[in-house]
Amino acid sequence: MTGLIFLVGLSGSGKSTAGRLLSRRLQLPFIDLDTEIERRAGRSIETIFAEQGEPAFRQLESELIAEIAGRETAVVATGGGAPTDPQSRAVMRRSGSVVWLDAASPQLAERLDKQGVARPLLPGDPLDNLERLRAERQSAYADCGPRVDTGNKTPAEVVDAIVRSLATDGSLPGQSAASLAGPIWVHTQAHSYPIYVGAGLIDRLSDLLARHGLGGRLHVIVDEQVDGLHGQRLRAALANRAHTWRAIPAGEEQKTLEHACGLLDALLSERPERSDTLIAIGGGVVGDLVGFLAATLLRGVGFVQVPTTVLSQVDSSVGGKTGVDHPRGKNLIGAFYQPNLVVADLDILQTLPPREIAAGLAEIVKIAVVQDRELFEQIESSAEALSALQPAALAPVIRRAIELKAHLVEQDERDILGIRALLNYGHTLGHALEAATDYGTFLHGEAIAVGMTAAGRLAAWLGLHPLDAVDRQDALLRRLNLPLSCGRVDRNRLVEALALDKKRENGKLTWILPAGLGKARSGVQVTEELVNRAIDLIQEAPRLLEPANQLKEEPS
Repeated sequence: MTGLIFLVGLSGSGKSTAGRLLSRRLQLPFIDLDTEIERRAGRSIETIFAEQGEPAFRQLESELIAEIAGRETAVVATGGGAPTDPQSRAVMRRSGSVVWLDAASPQLAERLDKQGVARPLLPGDPLDNLERLRAERQSAYADCGPRVDTGNKTPAEVVDAIVRSLATDGSLPGQSAASLAGPIWVHTQAHSYPIYVGAGLIDRLSDLLARHGLGGRLHVIVDEQVDGLHGQRLRAALANRAHTWRAIPAGEEQKTLEHACGLLDALLSERPERSDTLIAIGGGVVGDLVGFLAATLLRGVGFVQVPTTVLSQVDSSVGGKTGVDHPRGKNLIGAFYQPNLVVADLDILQTLPPREIAAGLAEIVKIAVVQDRELFEQIESSAEALSALQPAALAPVIRRAIELKAHLVEQDERDILGIRALLNYGHTLGHALEAATDYGTFLHGEAIAVGMTAAGRLAAWLGLHPLDAVDRQDALLRRLNLPLSCGRVDRNRLVEALALDKKRENGKLTWILPAGLGKARSGVQVTEELVNRAIDLIQEAPRLLEPANQLKEEPS
């Protein structure tokens, strides 16, 4: 199904360990080349070297590689010197995919010391010999295929990296990195939890719950629209588990203390225990609300997120922010409460309406602008395919967006160090716009797109961000069918909502602004004059059609 995958690299790089895990992940046979040579020769490799010399061993190795090349599928861990034979190298490249596993020589030497296995080509000081072999073989390894750094990675993380590399270059036909790679792990002070991304995960929900120790009674709270579209499939996935099922209306207006208290009353009537788990199935509204319930019910019960929109998969389901809205602002009442498990099924996105798809893609653009230039360029190159939810384009972009957010969450779980604040790019005016329109006019991602339009101009006016990057951002938002203006929203209400923004320092509103694609600055103070000009900009749609670098009379 995926052909042959050869792993090459120096001794200690992890070829055998990663190969076994990779074969299980892809459900392919595994072959350890050195072990197979020993089995066929009836002698150890050390004995073959001692009695017949290296040329005889290389001949056996070359013949076995040629034989394996005739197979349809397998993961093959080669010996360290296998790629040095030009013929073997050509056979491996021609018959399958080759991945070079590597790490710094001191790390390899440390691993070999722990293994305590004799290596014929590493007598004496292993570090000196590894450096010698690296110099001799590096060009051969580089000629084989992509390099995966195994240093400071667990075996599972190495396999994730191999799969991403293979999927990126199209070496896994019909598969994607998101569907084959293992979960993305988020490590926080509270606890660590996995995020699964891929197709068909809903059908495996019961198994995933059991795998991660969530064995108590389940209380499912599902968006009623999702229930109507996917309820039968979801119930079937949990048929072997004791659970309650509660569908709630969709919409931001449900995210209130009053509604939360009503749900708590219902849950308490079912006599929950601390071992129970609340499962949120829906978009960000359901996830935020159910997370808040899980944080407060019995002072904390199990919590699982099954996000069903692009936006909730890449944003609200990751990081543990839960809460409800208040008339004075969005998410002003809540708690940090990390989930135990997140299951992002890409299939379930196919029933989303176009506006919901675009709103989710806005959050991915946001992440790319402030964190990853390469991701931004990837979105630029596949904008229409992403809007159409084409799996080959969508899977790696969603996974990368989640990885980027998870990395910030790990560094700043409670959003107090200013690191995680980068995720609020576009949210200053975006949240104010939602509040000023009573959360009923714009989808969250649409409001954030308008907020990014304003924030990008502010960054350019302040000299932080290139004008051509502003134009690229706005052009991309347009291609993704997102608004860049809000029309004549009540200005007084917009300003009042800005005054309640959580990103205040010493009583002054601060902004997150881009500073070149893939970089950003937080805590930026902006004059009232520039803020007013930015509001003017997003209220005057025709002007947004002009590229930023053609705007006249730019503020200094």
